[in-house]
Formats: sequence, C-alpha cells, structure tokens
Amino acid sequence: MSKRHGALDKENFALQLRAYRKVHNISQEELARMLDTSVFSVNRWETAKHYPNGPIIKLMKMLKIIN
Repeated sequence: MSKRHGALDKENFALQLRAYRKVHNISQEELARMLDTSVFSVNRWETAKHYPNGPIIKLMKMLKIIN
C-alpha cells in the first residue's frame, strides 16, 4: 500500500482518528460537523475504506486530531 501525507497510510490514519474520537468522547456526527463533512465520510475514513483529501488532512493536523 502506498503512503499518503507523510507516514500515514489509510490504516494508521483510521486508528489515529478513531483513537482521537474515543479519547475526546466525540461521536462521528460531532467530528463530521467539526470538519464540515458527512458522517458517511468519517465512517469511511475510520474503517480505512477511503482517505480524506488534502485540505481535510491539513485541518485535522491543525486541530491536532492526527499527527
């Protein structure tokens, strides 16, 4: 599998995203609102079925959701 945005592949990204939500007790719905995206997208990211686009990645890094 190819790496995306540095060292994050889809599986590592999914683990980080899910861990962030659990630690901060945030639902997928709340995270979707924070990122101005759909719950469907958040779910697909967390199950490593899809990877977010560049602007979403940058926003997540700014919010310290991912490294």
